[in-house]
Amino acid sequence: MTVDSSEQRTLVLTAFPVEADEVLSHTTLDLDPVVVADRRHFYLGSIHGKKVIVAMTGIGMVNATEATDTALTYFSSIVGAVVFSGVAGGAGRTGIADVAVPARWTLDNGKTFRPVDADMLAAAETLSVTLESVKRMRHEPQLLVGGDGCSYDNNNGRAFPGIPLGGTVFGCQPRTAPDRSFFHTGNFFQAAWPWLRHGLISNAKVVSAADPAFDATDSETAAAQAVADARGVPFLGIRAMSDGPGDPLRLPGFPFQFFVYKRVAAVNAARVTAAFLRRWPGA
Repeated sequence: MTVDSSEQRTLVLTAFPVEADEVLSHTTLDLDPVVVADRRHFYLGSIHGKKVIVAMTGIGMVNATEATDTALTYFSSIVGAVVFSGVAGGAGRTGIADVAVPARWTLDNGKTFRPVDADMLAAAETLSVTLESVKRMRHEPQLLVGGDGCSYDNNNGRAFPGIPLGGTVFGCQPRTAPDRSFFHTGNFFQAAWPWLRHGLISNAKVVSAADPAFDATDSETAAAQAVADARGVPFLGIRAMSDGPGDPLRLPGFPFQFFVYKRVAAVNAARVTAAFLRRWPGA
């Protein structure tokens, strides 16, 4: 399809299917919404009247870097800002189902930080969003704007392979994608063998999924931000907690909490993302 270069859009990134599906649930798709670039699928539409491009990066730093670079190369004339919407590990100030919008992110466990866009952060500070809770949870989920986020690589510098028909976490496409196909294999054939050889065993230095030094820890946001910053594109990360304190079931942390609470976290991240786009005037 031909993309209208006269209209600015916000690139809304997610890592895996359940996150993308929740963002798409807020998205009114264009009549011809699908763009494929470098084997990656992008979905054009609008959220609360704001033009967006929704994309799924895949899990991990390498996928986030490559997907963001592809998007900002292919859509260089129309992307005015980037938002990453997804789930994360929480600790300290954040617990299950809370949403964090950190003021800065680190790729090196806090040695250096990159601030997010000041105007986008200021718009996030004005939000009031009703967040979904979990049965028997003792506190109502909160939106926390400010603080620090950390992204880390536990795939030894390799792209994590999407798995065809891999479900809401490991799948290659959102389940509600307008071009969803059982034959879509994403990066599986390119990435599976290198990852099995070199990325299966994690690096020795891995930040815990629940690190009290950070309000949110994940595997993509700071990598996407580094690409956006290099191109001078405003960036904001919105992450909801799928694991951390406040678990009414008292599960033994990640990954057990993640698989139980990933959907409520994805719902809350997408709600805040949609509310942000409604409020923010744009780049």
